Amino acid sequence: MRRILRLFIPEHRSAIASWKLSPQQHQQVLELLSEIGLGIIVEARGPVPLITFGRRMLNQLDTDRVGLIPLPHFADALKRIICDMQHDRLRVISPSDFPGVGYVYNAMDPETWPVQSSR
Repeated sequence: MRRILRLFIPEHRSAIASWKLSPQQHQQVLELLSEIGLGIIVEARGPVPLITFGRRMLNQLDTDRVGLIPLPHFADALKRIICDMQHDRLRVISPSDFPGVGYVYNAMDPETWPVQSSR
């Protein structure tokens, strides 16, 4: 009976404590992200699809949590962070706002630029 009632009455869950980074810590996280990201692009020797980039980033950060984080949402978060951080080399190009769609490339290396068709 309790199992049936749990379907209709939500359990009270405690809120997860939020935390904030100091400006120095935020800068260190962005530097680490760009260092790992550029390493992934160098390994691939070309533009990296955003989903693949997200998977490789998760593997670099923590291999135990790969299955716990939805990959399209993580890749979309990476897309937004890379766009917002205005890095001189690490860039993302995306034709739409769909989660996980796009390519990550090195803006200073023409070999890693995604191919763009002319209209």
